[in-house]
Amino acid sequence: MSDLFRKILCCLLLMCAATAQASISKIDEPVTLQLNQSFQIAIPGVCSTVLKDQFNLVELRINGVLTQLKPLDCNPDPAMNKLSFFLPEQDGSNTAAQREALMGSPWRELKNNFRRDLPFSVSFNNGAGNSVLATGTFRYQILQPAYIVVGFGFIFAVAYALLRLGRESGLLRDTGTAAIAKRSYSLARVQMAWWFFIVFASYVWLWIVGEGIPDISTQALGLMGIGSATYLTAAGVDSSKQNQFGESKGFFDDIMSDAQGLALYRFQLLVFNILFGVLFFVYVIQHVSMPDFDGSILTLLGMSSGTYAGFKIPEHVPKPSDASASSGTVIVTSTSSVSSNGSSTTTT
Repeated sequence: MSDLFRKILCCLLLMCAATAQASISKIDEPVTLQLNQSFQIAIPGVCSTVLKDQFNLVELRINGVLTQLKPLDCNPDPAMNKLSFFLPEQDGSNTAAQREALMGSPWRELKNNFRRDLPFSVSFNNGAGNSVLATGTFRYQILQPAYIVVGFGFIFAVAYALLRLGRESGLLRDTGTAAIAKRSYSLARVQMAWWFFIVFASYVWLWIVGEGIPDISTQALGLMGIGSATYLTAAGVDSSKQNQFGESKGFFDDIMSDAQGLALYRFQLLVFNILFGVLFFVYVIQHVSMPDFDGSILTLLGMSSGTYAGFKIPEHVPKPSDASASSGTVIVTSTSSVSSNGSSTTTT
């Protein structure tokens, strides 16, 4: 009897599983998905199963991640009912997990023309249980050609302007009496321009992918603030000491050298800025969000910038008058005067 009972129980479980499987609608054709556009999922009889006041109980999972998207309407088509959804821009209101599930790493989809096929499921959670209504595949276009052209055109224009003006103007150069194109480059100005471009390019990239106004993280503001504070401190030190810098000896020689030659504190500041700048930008490209660096990274960059500013205080940059005075040249002046008795005297 026990064997017979087990067989009957197994048959009942198999019948229940088959019935549940049959109730799930399998959508064969991919559903096109684009940002800031509505899309529809066709599920037989869904409008009679899910009423309008129960739309908040419908759950849409994309690539295994539960989204915040809820149906806006249900089209009672005679042959196939359709739930209507709307996919908004991917900004700060979306969680990192949702953006990752939807976009992944956009550059990995270059071979597929920046398109991703994402599995999805629609379920109805009425408290008694979570029943799956339909499964299928979304075909999502990650990057739009118009956004790519405008965004990258803007990035390249700013990069060209920084390079051109940095070479031909005083944008990245020290103050001095020499011709502007011959002045030495300033490490503080270069650091400020570096973080400005990194944050700017990252922001534009997030706009290209998310097609909305992205948020700027506190770390990005902190990094730009460190660059601005370093330049402000260095400019104040140079102004108080009335330093007059000489002609440029080359970009890297200028930013890595002080009056005594190559300086370790300058080299340290340069390496850390390049390292964290590259890591920052790579993270933005791969994860489509501003990085949330540990606070110790900002502390490390702040310490490096503070060391640079501290060493500038005793740093002495020779002035043109210092060069003439140190050459040993003696300047002699003479004046002559006529006394009352007609004799003349000369003083030197």
